[in-house]
Amino acid sequence: MSNINNQSQDLYSVELVQDLDYEAAATVTGGTLYISTGPSGSGSETAVGKAYPDLGGYDNKVSWYKVTGNTGWNAYTGTDYTGQKYYLAPGTQGNLGGDANNNIESLQPALPA
Repeated sequence: MSNINNQSQDLYSVELVQDLDYEAAATVTGGTLYISTGPSGSGSETAVGKAYPDLGGYDNKVSWYKVTGNTGWNAYTGTDYTGQKYYLAPGTQGNLGGDANNNIESLQPALPA
């Protein structure tokens, strides 16, 4: 007969288990977001692999996106992840339409559900 300890243990007290933040989640799942200032990727393009509370030179200029990997991304119309939020699903790409076009100021990987 074996001696198995049947005590419950909090998940976060188990060694090497920790909560993931947005950047760590994107890194683990290999998610990358490509953004461009022109429709269909025709403008200035850059790869985003971590959260950006302010897009700097890309503020209010993003017109196109492409999401690779298994991580979706949240795009916001305000800095510091404020304003209207748009979800960009993994494996998708396209031109931003409506109020999102040329109106994105911050980006962050979406946490897994």
